[in-house]
Amino acid sequence: MGGALPGGGGGGGRGKGQNFELNLVPFIDLLSVNITFLLVTAVWLQMSSLNTEQSIQDPNAPPPPPTEKPPTPPLTVHITADYIEVFRAYENKTVVASTGPDMYDWAQVEVAIEGIQKDIDETDPAKMQATIITDDGIAYKHMIKALDVSRDHGLSKTLLGGGPATTATAAPGK
Repeated sequence: MGGALPGGGGGGGRGKGQNFELNLVPFIDLLSVNITFLLVTAVWLQMSSLNTEQSIQDPNAPPPPPTEKPPTPPLTVHITADYIEVFRAYENKTVVASTGPDMYDWAQVEVAIEGIQKDIDETDPAKMQATIITDDGIAYKHMIKALDVSRDHGLSKTLLGGGPATTATAAPGK
């Protein structure tokens, strides 16, 4: 590509023709860097924005009235190496079922769930949920069995958890 400056002589003057090459590579590099910067900035601005729909409450407004009764705590099935404990949180209804190490009496567990479930059904059946806790070292099949038993009794919302191993002497309610 060539360019010409005005006043450059052809053949009659002392100076040569003032044609020169315009190097466009640096300009293309500059434009590509600018385009990349603009695109990244646009995406970053899009990602950093949060859609929040908060209702602003009057700080001088009185607090909402407390509920008449506390929400129903979930049913808990705690599986350890020595026993299975079925209880409802914040209450002293605890049933421990055991037939030996790694041998559990699932029939007693079902009876315990049914007994606690009757109390929950009378108070608030919409809040039927269960928590299954297994200690370290408990076989996976026992957790799945507890999950199946809880689902068979209509406890569709189930939270699974685990923790360090406990011994029979550390069992709650003993």
